[in-house]
This record gives sequence, C-alpha cells and structure tokens, in this order.
Amino acid sequence: MRLTTRQMTMIAVFPALMAATASINIPMVSEFPAITLQTLFVFIAALLMDYKGAGISMFVYVLLGAIWIPVFAGNTGGMGILLSKSGGFLIGFIIAAIFISYFKNIKFINNDFIRYFIVLVLGNLIIYMCGSAYIAYLINGDAWLVFKGMSIFYPGDIIKIIAAIYVYVRIRQHITYERA
Repeated sequence: MRLTTRQMTMIAVFPALMAATASINIPMVSEFPAITLQTLFVFIAALLMDYKGAGISMFVYVLLGAIWIPVFAGNTGGMGILLSKSGGFLIGFIIAAIFISYFKNIKFINNDFIRYFIVLVLGNLIIYMCGSAYIAYLINGDAWLVFKGMSIFYPGDIIKIIAAIYVYVRIRQHITYERA
C-alpha cells in the first residue's frame, strides 16, 4: 500500500486528536469505561479517510496505548488497559472505522445526512458490541444485559454523531477530494 503525504498526515493526526480528548473524561461506574470524546474522532476519521487509512489510524492509536504511551482515557496506557473493561471498545474503534469508511459512500438513501447518520449509528453499535462482549467475558455475564446497561451513553453518542456529520460536511471539500 503506497500512501501519499496527505494520507500519512491524516493517519497521524487522528491518534493525536484522540489522545488529546482522552484526557478529558467523565468516570463511570465500575463496569463501564469513562465517557470521552474519542468516538467523535473515530467517526470524523472514518468519514474523512478511506477504509484502509481509517483502520490504520485507529490501529496506530491502539498500538500507541499498548506500548505504554498514555493515550487512553485518563492519560493511561499499557496492555493492562487493553485487557481491562476498555479493551473491547478500543478494538471496536478499529472495526467501526473500517466499517464507516467503507459504507459511507454507498448510496442506499439519497439524503446524505440520513445516510451518514445511519452508517455512524451502525458503526457506534459495532463499538458497543465489541465493548459489551468483552465486558461480559470479563465479568462472566450476559453481553445483551451489558449492552442494554450502556443506554446511559446513547444520548451523548447521538450528539457526537450529529457533530461528526456537521464537521465532515463543513470540511470534507477542504481536506478530501470528495465533493458535496
């Protein structure tokens, strides 16, 4: 895979933005990870890049955290975080970024906002499914019950999805080669 300077820059910028926003968090109860703005940047990265670039960007973010660089929520890092309750969500970032980037341009609905909204909601569900499954595994519980327990996150995630679409529509002509 041959990358242009623009693609390499985009791949590098989003792990940095995610690390910067990870330090701003709201701690949650013991079973759930903290609330951060990281998913907002997963969504924006996935919308602005192709699926390879978005996947590599999220992989770089997870890799940086795995090698003890404090980029995860609360300025933490290390393999211990990947093996904790946050691990499934972090792996979900990679899968969701690839999914969103791949499906954002498939025109199943003519309205761009609704199409982006549906794709981002599905990408967010991928993050939740990965996180729920891993938490359920760690606590030896039911993934569906953990997934339902995450309903406290839904309103904030809808706001992040709308914000990501707004930002993407405003900056895509200046950053990508896509046109409205």
